[in-house]
Amino acid sequence: MKKLFFLFLFLATAAFAQAQVSKMLGEWNTFDDKTGDMRCSVRIYEENGTYQAVVVLIYEKDANGKYHVMKEPYPKEYEGAVGTKLFREMHVHKDHLKGKVYDPECQKTYFGKVTYNAKTDELILRGSLDKAGVLGRSQTWQRKK
Repeated sequence: MKKLFFLFLFLATAAFAQAQVSKMLGEWNTFDDKTGDMRCSVRIYEENGTYQAVVVLIYEKDANGKYHVMKEPYPKEYEGAVGTKLFREMHVHKDHLKGKVYDPECQKTYFGKVTYNAKTDELILRGSLDKAGVLGRSQTWQRKK
């Protein structure tokens, strides 16, 4: 009976973790850490057992403070941004994703962790210099509506 209980508990935990990760799939809007401005739209998808995130749109703010999709040709600082893969070696780890995350601004790769917040329907992306996530920063992404 104990074995059956623990098997059920394990399966329920695994199903919960997979459900949390599956909610991460789709399109998300990212925001500038300093200004709070919407920066780009990122699509998260699963491919061959790993999770990918790719930049699909870049936004710009007009004089009225409204966001619009930036059209090509892009300014020099945004050239090549659309299509950039942000996740590297990202796998399910318990109820979150863990792997590496690429920061296109500084062109460096960091240890990464992605957690889904079910209450706010947001993703918290943590990039850090160390695997434990102590030396780094977090960014909140909002689901694209």
